[in-house]
Amino acid sequence: MPASRPKLDAREVDRFDALMTVEDASTADAFLERCRFGSSWRAQIRTADVGATVLSRSPLGTFDERVCTCVRLHLDRPVPVEPGLRLQILADDDSGLVAKGVVRPWTR
Repeated sequence: MPASRPKLDAREVDRFDALMTVEDASTADAFLERCRFGSSWRAQIRTADVGATVLSRSPLGTFDERVCTCVRLHLDRPVPVEPGLRLQILADDDSGLVAKGVVRPWTR
């Protein structure tokens, strides 16, 4: 019998931390300039497309933020997510900025 996978810790939340990066390295500086406290984005999580506001952004250890940064998001409405779930955020100002990431593990 194959080993069972651990049960996912899915939660319906309106705020979470995610590790984010841009696919196009040439947009990294523009992303970091715009991704500040209070900035508005569209978050695409599974089939949900919801408004999101940046609550904070911080470097991940010694990684250069142009490579990967930690972003705390507040969503307009609760969405079911779990650690490791992939998502993307799109700038809501038509600048074309897009970042992709994964939900960080829950803090206990």
